[in-house]
Amino acid sequence: MAATAMSVHQLTSNLYNSRPCGGFRRSEKSRVVRCCESTVEVAEKKKTVVKNGNDSLEICRVLNGMWQTSGGWGRIDRDDAVQAMLRYADAGLSTFDMADHYGPAEDLYGIFINKVRRERPPEYLENVRGLTKWVPPPVKMTSSFVRDSINVSLKRMDVPALDMLQFHWWDYANTGYLDALKHLTDLKEEGKIKTVALTNFDTLRLEKILENGIPVVSNQVQHSIVDMRPQQRIAKLCQLTWS
Repeated sequence: MAATAMSVHQLTSNLYNSRPCGGFRRSEKSRVVRCCESTVEVAEKKKTVVKNGNDSLEICRVLNGMWQTSGGWGRIDRDDAVQAMLRYADAGLSTFDMADHYGPAEDLYGIFINKVRRERPPEYLENVRGLTKWVPPPVKMTSSFVRDSINVSLKRMDVPALDMLQFHWWDYANTGYLDALKHLTDLKEEGKIKTVALTNFDTLRLEKILENGIPVVSNQVQHSIVDMRPQQRIAKLCQLTWS
């Protein structure tokens, strides 16, 4: 299991108006970002695998975060957003991180994935990943409630199964998060979810979840040069789980 203090690249439509990063060149004719080195070794370095037991998922090391589509930064043009997503995927940044409460993020992904199905070869689709989060209200976590909630995301994203469902819980005093995770695991066994993960769980609760046999593959947490807390207890727990 990985403590995924993920590097998140916020989704914006001005990628191609910025100066190319080192190691990339931009074709003025095609306006498409290409990697200068196209070896298999370099391609593999762009990806990582999060896993726990038999559950695993290959994702990009850099994710396209879709929080900015929630509306807090102004109106989002649907067509521009989808075209930006397609350009990111064409450039190899093909993992998208969203949530049920990120405004139209899941709907945008659904439009994007259908555009990929129509306009790109089948093998292209194999590299695209849609990771979403579920942040439920503080109600009783019944099987039917969890199922209905996940079905909403499946419909919005227009996929038969979620690549990753990242679960968040507000109140640790309410142990209903264990019930929710068990129901999510059942949905994984049914094929509606490929991998179950967490977001912003602390070490104590993460340990409890693992002790209950719930095979979460990652825990997405804040991690930066000003907040290195995950390098302490959470990192050690994840290393023990991995081994």
